[in-house]
Order: sequence, then structure tokens, then C-alpha cells
Amino acid sequence: MLTALRFTRPMRERLLVAALAASLGACSYVGTMLSQAELALKQITEPEQRTYKHMLDRETFFVFGTIDNAPELDDVAIAVIALSDRFRNFETVDVNHVARPDSYYGLNLPAGDFRLLVVGDRNRDGYYDQSEVLGGRALALDTVAVPDRVLGGYDIDLARRFDVGAATFRVAVRRSVPLARSLFYPKGSLRSLDDPLFAPDMASLGLYRPAAFMEAAPMMFYAIEEDLGHKIPIVFVHGIGGSVRDFAPIVARIDRNRFKPWFFYYPSGSDLEQLGAMFYKLFLSGTTIQLEQMPMVIVAHSMGGLVVREAMNLLTGSALENRVAQLITVASPLGGHPGAKNAKNAPVVIPSWLDLAPDSRFIAQLHRKSLPAELHYHLLFAFADDRAIKTGGTSDGVVPLASQLSPPAQREASAQLGFDATHSGILDDAAAIREILRIAAEVRVPLPESHMEALRKGGFELDLGPRYSPMEAYCIHNLGVYMAALASGAIEPVHATHTHFVRAVRGELPPDKAFETAWIKFSQDFPERAAAPSDEGATQAETR
Repeated sequence: MLTALRFTRPMRERLLVAALAASLGACSYVGTMLSQAELALKQITEPEQRTYKHMLDRETFFVFGTIDNAPELDDVAIAVIALSDRFRNFETVDVNHVARPDSYYGLNLPAGDFRLLVVGDRNRDGYYDQSEVLGGRALALDTVAVPDRVLGGYDIDLARRFDVGAATFRVAVRRSVPLARSLFYPKGSLRSLDDPLFAPDMASLGLYRPAAFMEAAPMMFYAIEEDLGHKIPIVFVHGIGGSVRDFAPIVARIDRNRFKPWFFYYPSGSDLEQLGAMFYKLFLSGTTIQLEQMPMVIVAHSMGGLVVREAMNLLTGSALENRVAQLITVASPLGGHPGAKNAKNAPVVIPSWLDLAPDSRFIAQLHRKSLPAELHYHLLFAFADDRAIKTGGTSDGVVPLASQLSPPAQREASAQLGFDATHSGILDDAAAIREILRIAAEVRVPLPESHMEALRKGGFELDLGPRYSPMEAYCIHNLGVYMAALASGAIEPVHATHTHFVRAVRGELPPDKAFETAWIKFSQDFPERAAAPSDEGATQAETR
């Protein structure tokens, strides 16, 4: 005889909170409860915009743009500072310590009015202050003007005068290990997978303290190699509490001659609608990352699949937008997670967990817009359960199979394939990795194979000296064989840029791009190499 158990409301809610804490990580969740209580008390006794930003029940905005027309700074440390006068004069609310002239900055701010200041430690005393302001811009944030809470393209032109007024501040320069330099990516975006920024404690920070995560990792875009335009980008998107490192087994097997791994590394505790808007503006809109005709592959694990699917809803069909050729979701809770159903009753609500509730508005609207007709969507699911109490193949140990295979997702999938793997184990499963790589291999670049063959041969590893700018040296080192083939007529131009290059290096037109001036200099300095590049010579390092 079975006896039904009936719980009083307080007992039932305590059990739900306990289940939620177990799902999120009990120790970290309890720590979050305590820290949020301290922040709430502080905001009552000593209110600050910075405190407000760190409170999980308050809305914040992602703001990003470029720093334009910077003067020559001779490697001076640069930062972007956001000042607010809401609670006290000149409060420093956020600082981007990885800003770089003529590249992107990123900030995470609450609603309100701010002064964004670009500062440089010109006196090299280890601090930024009001005497070292290079320029700035006023900013007003509210959900009427910025309903999705993602403000992109908020560029700061240092050629325009900005009145700092009576502002006073003193912000320490953040000392860190030297960061890899990139000609194309924002400062700090080029890192190895074993970088401390991708460690488990940082991933946990992104879940429980999103604002603190954003202060340490404000850009959200990361790569592991310098950009080469002829490689197909594969964008990896982790799940809740996840990290770039989750994809290491797949990245290790990627054909790096054809593909370049990119990563959307985001605070997984933030609400999913805002994260979807950020992903769209960063990777899909064509206003931040411009791929022109180069197709993209997206691999999204767990909750990352929901972030990307939300971003797909924001596509407009504009010719400016980047093209996604293949979308792969892996063990994603596309129908929500039943463990999040009562998240709103928890003492502290993690915004993303609230969105994961099967009956949430977010889940209800996730498939509100059809995927692009030319997109191939592959739904990969997992069904091995490594928990002590098995579910009989109805779960991967974390996400129920019914959610991974939600009817709306199945209807729009081009293909579905399951794997006898756990929720996290699927990213290290040999069969799943083979399938992901097979799907990516179907993508073709919009260039003839003869062009791709020359591009894959790389360039000339020569000591070029100061006569060549960094961009010109990059072109010779990475694209030298390709430029030689175009200049000699070994391959025919297929784009107006190619035609202009050929005419410029022949002296028929003035050169106006770095790869044109680079080849003209190289032809003068190394005429034998430029005239008859060999496969062997193009791949071996040499010195002048």
C-alpha cells in the first residue's frame, strides 16, 4: 500500500530550495545567499552604483564599443572608466583594464547616467587620475532606450573634446602577466585554453557573481590563435557554470588549417534573453565581427544552446548579418529544466536558472521565429546517466531527454543523433566529436580550391625588420605564398580586392592596403623569393 506524502508549504519550499542548491552547487549557492544579503544591507546603509551592479535581483547593461582616433601612446597602460554621481560624486562603477586604442572596450553597468573616460597612465605612476583623461563620452542607460540591455557600437572618439568637469578619481592600474598581442582581436582576447581566465573558479564566478565575472573578463569573445580570414570560424558556447575549457577535447581534433576556434565566454548566471542579444550583436549582426561571405559553424553545449537559439530569433535577414551554415546544439535543455520550475521561490534567484524553468516566458518564446532556411541545424542529445539513482535512459544525468528533444526543437532540426554519454561526457565522447567534425567539414568557403591551396601554404618566415609595419609583416608571414600566386598569375583574381592587388603591385594603381604595400616592399627586398616561392621555402623559418 502506497501512502501519499503531503508537505506543508514551508517544508515543501525548503525541499525545493535544497534541490535547487544541489543543482547549482550547494556550497557556492550558500555563499551567494550570504554575499547577496550583505550587499542588500550595504545598499540600504551606504548605497552605491557598484553595489547595485552586483545584486542579482537588479538589472545591468552590457555596453561595448571602440576607442577611436587615439594619439600615439608608446605602450602606455589604457583603461576605460565609468563614473557615476547618483549616490556620491565621481563613484567608479566599472573599469575595463584591457582596453586598447582602435579596438573594443566592454563594461557592465546598472541603469543610470555615467561618464565614460578613456585614461592612460602617462606618468607611469601605477594609477589613473583626472589629469590623464584622453577623452570620453556621456552615457545614459535605461530599459526604455535599451530594452534588451545590450548597447553595442557605443564608440568613444578621442579626437572629440570631452569636458571632464570637476571629476576626481584615482584608480590603480591592474598589473597582470603580459597578454598576447593581436592585430585583429581586442586586447586580452587571444589566450590559450589553460589560461587562468578559463579556470573552474572563474566559471563558477560567472554563475554566482556575474558582475564580478564581467570585471575580470569583460569582452566575452576569445580566440586561441591570431586571425586568418580564410579559415572557417567555429564558435563554441558553453553551458551554465561552464567554461571555454569544456571544449578542449573537440578543439584538439579540429583541422586548424581549415578552421579557427572562437569562444563566447559569458557570465552564465545572467538572464538568457540578454545573453542572446549579446551573442547576436557580437557574432551574428555583422556590425562587430564582419565575416562578409565567410560561413560560420556554432557548437553550443547545454544552456549555451538556448543562448544561441535566442540569438537566432534576432536575425533580420539583412545582407550585413553573418551567415551561420551549421548550428549544433549538444545536450541542451531546449524545453527547460524541471529542477528550475520553482527557482523563483529560492532565497536568491539566479537569473539564468529562472529562465530555464519549463513554464518560463523565455522557454515559451524560444522558438518564436523560424531558423534561416539555409541553416542546417543538428540536434545532438545524450542519454547516459551516471547518477546513483538511474532514470532508465530518460536523462543524461543532468538534462531530461524530453527537454533535449523538445517538440519545437525536433521540428526545426535537420538531423538528430543521440549518444550513450553523460551531459558533460558528450564533449569528450569520440563518436560525438567525430559527428561534430563531420558536420563542420561539410562547410565550404567562397573561394576556389586553387586559392585555398595557396592560402594553406602560409607565408615566409623571414626577419623583415622595421621597414615593415606590423600589418605588413603579418601579411608576408601568413599570406606570402597566396600573394605571390596572385601577383604571378598562377591563380586568377575572383574578387575586386584581388584585382586591385594585382594592378597595384604591377604599378598600374597606387597601393592603398597593407597587403599591397607589403608585397611591393617584399618584391624589392627579396626578388628571388617573390618571383619563385617554393613550398619548402614558404614553410621553413629563415633569417635575412
